[in-house]
Amino acid sequence: MDMWRARVAAILQGESAKKLASHTVDGIRIEPLYQQIHGARSDRAIHAPWTVLQRVDHPNGSKANAQALEDLENGVRGLAIALKDADVTRTLKDVALHAIHTRLEGGNELAKAFAAYVGKQPIDPARLNVSFGLNDAGLVNGLLKQGFEGPFLEADGRAFHEQRASEAQELACVLAKIVAALRKLDHLSPETVVGATLVANQDMFLSLAKFRAIRLLWARVLEASGIAFQPLCLHGETSRRMMARLDPHTNILRATAAVFGAGLGGTDTFTVLPFSIAQGLPDAFARRMARNTQLILLEESHLWCVADPASGSGYVEHLTDELCERAWTIFQGIEKTGNLPEFDSKNKNSDPIIGTNSHHLPKEFEAAVEFFP
Repeated sequence: MDMWRARVAAILQGESAKKLASHTVDGIRIEPLYQQIHGARSDRAIHAPWTVLQRVDHPNGSKANAQALEDLENGVRGLAIALKDADVTRTLKDVALHAIHTRLEGGNELAKAFAAYVGKQPIDPARLNVSFGLNDAGLVNGLLKQGFEGPFLEADGRAFHEQRASEAQELACVLAKIVAALRKLDHLSPETVVGATLVANQDMFLSLAKFRAIRLLWARVLEASGIAFQPLCLHGETSRRMMARLDPHTNILRATAAVFGAGLGGTDTFTVLPFSIAQGLPDAFARRMARNTQLILLEESHLWCVADPASGSGYVEHLTDELCERAWTIFQGIEKTGNLPEFDSKNKNSDPIIGTNSHHLPKEFEAAVEFFP
């Protein structure tokens, strides 16, 4: 440390080393150098690879089914059905639901359609791994009677992120939704009631710290509520607002950094948005790149092999702790007033589009989409 300071002082030639520090959108001060810090652990419940999911978003049921089967045949272990009016029977034809993770992102109507479909199949609902994504607690009892085990409700941070919430604001809003869900269904175990979804962007260290922080905040809520600890079902998705429409292949790099951060931060499941999603409905090539981004990091880089690999890193532990404290303060404000924090719609510091603004391609590549919106 002393040797580093001496070299920096020589380079700065009398100027203060404070100029090397920076701040996040939340005002967290980032120092140029950290020593080891031993903070709280933030492990997944099971030491295993996170589950690779792929979006099912084609409006045509038969084509959506063909895409889903291709994804599952090529390494994907789960599907995120992202259509409110999906033709469930056609979309899930020949899909072995008992062997995959299923996320329903179409609201209550999709959840009811899925439950009805399963009810007609020779499948025990208790064997299925399903996240229902409900916003209506009134549907839960019916799903429980049918045999499903949840999680049923979803504390989803994506909407807040799209409104330009900072990392601490996103965490606080998700935490508020978690607590609201637990209050609605306090007769069920927390793991059954609610799961959480966070966004990962190209700032892989902030994403890593954010995913670690939500697990620590979850544990803090359970402790404050007198509830025995149970693991949080944590899902992640790459940021939609960081995706460039021009020169979209650069989005592959952004997505890689995002998965890297979320994976090391302890996500249980993850969805990479295809690199051409800002242009239209992604085609087969864009979908292949999305799933392979995760598969390479899992199977070739072995990111999952070390539990909570950032533990002890002064930089990441500092970020995690500061995010927890700021998010908890904002969460307490939400609980007290019943109002969400104000998001800074003008703040674009957290989603830079590198290169495409200053260095335009002479000619854009043909868009990798099925069709334009």
